Amino acid sequence: MKKLAVLFAAMLILVGCGGGGGESSAASGSGDTTAAAGGSSDAYVFQSGDVTIAMNAEAAPIVEALGEYDDYFESESCAFDGLDKQYTYGSFILKTYPLEDVDYVSSVEIRDDLVSTPEGVSIGSPAEDVVEAYGEPAEEGTYSYTKGDCTLLFLVQDGAVTSIQYTAITE
Repeated sequence: MKKLAVLFAAMLILVGCGGGGGESSAASGSGDTTAAAGGSSDAYVFQSGDVTIAMNAEAAPIVEALGEYDDYFESESCAFDGLDKQYTYGSFILKTYPLEDVDYVSSVEIRDDLVSTPEGVSIGSPAEDVVEAYGEPAEEGTYSYTKGDCTLLFLVQDGAVTSIQYTAITE
């Protein structure tokens, strides 16, 4: 279990710090970045109402379509030139990174069981539901799945999902 917590903490740090240099081609993989369509079908996406949130998609139309957020935070990016931004909505947190004066989606963290992945997994779901929806994990005990430019990570404790995070692959 400690291994999973360390892996999750490392992913959060990499999201916050990008894990790489100041240049990235992340925006090129985003496809249609309209809030309703967002991103391509070859990657995991998060759905909030009728708004699809794809990793590496342009953030502005998504934030606009989501409407008023509960909380906002920004800080100087340690991986890119500009500000990393965090928008907190009721059941999830959307984080962005700057690239060439445009903000792109870097991660979505699900905060409670009021929302789920499009495949039906939510906080509190049994680990078996994760395997049924996404397949056997590559490494035992680590429920991490990569598809396109997105890694989807589930933390599982005592057989139940305790955390879900979508993370952009920016390199």
